[in-house]
Amino acid sequence: MPLLSWIDNRTLLGCQILLGGVFALVFLGMKRMYPRLRGAGTFSLGFCASMVACSLFVARGHISDLASVVLANGLAFTAFALFYQGTLRFLQSPRKAHLLWVIIALSTALQAYFTLSHNRLIPRFLVAGLTFFLIRSLIAVELFRQSSGRTFIRTFAIFMGLYAFFGLTRIGIILLNGAPQVFLEQDALQTSTLVFNVIFVCIMGLCFLLMLSGELMAVLENQSFEDVVSGALNRRGIEQKLAIELGCAKRSGVGPSVALVDIDLFKAINDTHGHAAGDKALRQVALAISSNLRNYDFLGRYGGDEFLLILPQASCQDAQRVVERFQQAIRALATAKNGFPLTVSIGITQAVPFEPADSLLSRVDAALYEAKHAGRNCCRVVAPSETFRVTEPTACLPA
Repeated sequence: MPLLSWIDNRTLLGCQILLGGVFALVFLGMKRMYPRLRGAGTFSLGFCASMVACSLFVARGHISDLASVVLANGLAFTAFALFYQGTLRFLQSPRKAHLLWVIIALSTALQAYFTLSHNRLIPRFLVAGLTFFLIRSLIAVELFRQSSGRTFIRTFAIFMGLYAFFGLTRIGIILLNGAPQVFLEQDALQTSTLVFNVIFVCIMGLCFLLMLSGELMAVLENQSFEDVVSGALNRRGIEQKLAIELGCAKRSGVGPSVALVDIDLFKAINDTHGHAAGDKALRQVALAISSNLRNYDFLGRYGGDEFLLILPQASCQDAQRVVERFQQAIRALATAKNGFPLTVSIGITQAVPFEPADSLLSRVDAALYEAKHAGRNCCRVVAPSETFRVTEPTACLPA
């Protein structure tokens, strides 16, 4: 092994420790900055466990076999089990890892038996190799199951399958040639195994990082459409949803109903009770409205104290029923939780297919004006005029 003879095995384990520390810190930072990022915290714990396991492996010969063999292998099993659990969380898989933890406990117990009671190397290597093969295979299978239409996930699954096969090949070599008597002995099997482990751990960490980076971009994009005070969509987000629904109305022939909701005397709330009370009122109104909507309805903060509500495939009558429900919820909030009255004025209208957004918003704003002119705390509907016709534009024919 001329190429491997100058590579120190402890240095290779040190590289794994360094990689584990770097990836653990990166994933921990991602989790702390974006708590909703699925799997990041679990991946961080996995790399922490692998880092401690490698540290115990390095100390073999200077500490007890209980720590350097049994505990180290148990932590290595735990690291890959956490990688599997993090993968399940990231992919939102309904599968559980309970049985895997039982297998890890049994494998660790067998490691203790073949190390402390009967010092037998080959059974010990066999138990460890089969356990790693099982966990890596489970990760590969789960990635394959969830890889539909996602080339990167499928490529990662192939890589994990190769990693599992690599461990299985090592078991075959040990069964044929025997196990090395000294764990950190420089021989072709030991050193090449550690080299490949460094490479595989590096690629695996980068793949997890790329997976989470794609999810992080989606989270950031969603946050860019979210109003930080109310939790509803912001104006940019709700206008984008309206444009999409008006586009759907061109194909279906049925326009969405929209409602413009205005908090009554909102300036007086801010002036009398402070801006914190005003922000609280915005959150309460947004929650009261959104809790009475369907999964495919949209709510956005359109202005300072105005919310725009989009109800796809709903008539004005349907919208009025929704409005009645959340008006009652808002009145109940005002009575139960606030020291000031909290009511809303609402305008409702329905879009006509091929109608531009400006025309629709102008009409619903007129409906809201009627509600406020009628004394507030009420709802008014303005339907499209019978003389109002919007037809599909046709191409000009040559003369």
